[in-house]
Amino acid sequence: MKIELVCPYCHFSKKVPEEKIPDGARLAICPNCRRRFEFSITKEGIGFSSKEYRPEEGCQTREEPVTREEEKSGKPSEEPLPPGVPWENRSEIGLWQAIYQTFRMVLFSPETLFGSMKNKTGIWEPLAFGLLFGSAGAMFGFFWQFLFLSGDKVSFVQSFFGQFTVCFIFLIMLIIVPFIIIISMFIVSGILHLLLLIVGGGTNGFETTFRVVAYTQAAQIWGLIPVFGSFVGGIWQLIIQIIGLKEAHKTSYLRIIIALLIPVAIMILVVAALILFAIYFSQQ
Repeated sequence: MKIELVCPYCHFSKKVPEEKIPDGARLAICPNCRRRFEFSITKEGIGFSSKEYRPEEGCQTREEPVTREEEKSGKPSEEPLPPGVPWENRSEIGLWQAIYQTFRMVLFSPETLFGSMKNKTGIWEPLAFGLLFGSAGAMFGFFWQFLFLSGDKVSFVQSFFGQFTVCFIFLIMLIIVPFIIIISMFIVSGILHLLLLIVGGGTNGFETTFRVVAYTQAAQIWGLIPVFGSFVGGIWQLIIQIIGLKEAHKTSYLRIIIALLIPVAIMILVVAALILFAIYFSQQ
């Protein structure tokens, strides 16, 4: 018979065969939100406690309940998953695994990633990750645009640069793109944080905002898709940035959305003012 365990925090559920639940086990770790919760098997069914366990080493991702022996020793039988952003723990889990896990969590589990992200640990780690994915996405986006240029434009460029056109352009892009990505991350982070401060949402400082902006550069990998990839990546990045800022700064979606709408409102007012001035002077 299978028993359904339901996390009382994120409501993730999983059916576990009764024979796989060790005798005396009373703690489980949710594979989704990584929180520990207490449960007990009674005649009436499964009971859950509202007490949340937060061990110093962080929550481990396991699908099976914690045994009594593990609870006494304080060490699970499986290797714990380090808390925070996997990219920043690559010395423990390996480079490629860290890249994959961080990329997957940024795109598909931003609430979990940014909700557990450590702050005040510096900007170099997220800067490196953002530079990696931002540069790759930008290069692929440029490649598709160059590939789909019309024949006339290609002929014009070739006549201007000579026979080394493609190699020359891509060499220049390889040099320029990383600098553009770095500068853009700082500019976007600065503007976003200023807007968040205006609405009272940037409580954890500029570094937190920058970390969110840098890690959400993972969405730029959609540039691999021809034509619409960059557009999809931009929309996806905006969505996960909203989620990430909300979770990292422990604020509300309303504050984030209002902050993002401030530049739009300013642009509308400026355009309206210019139109009114144009109408006024045209009547003079």
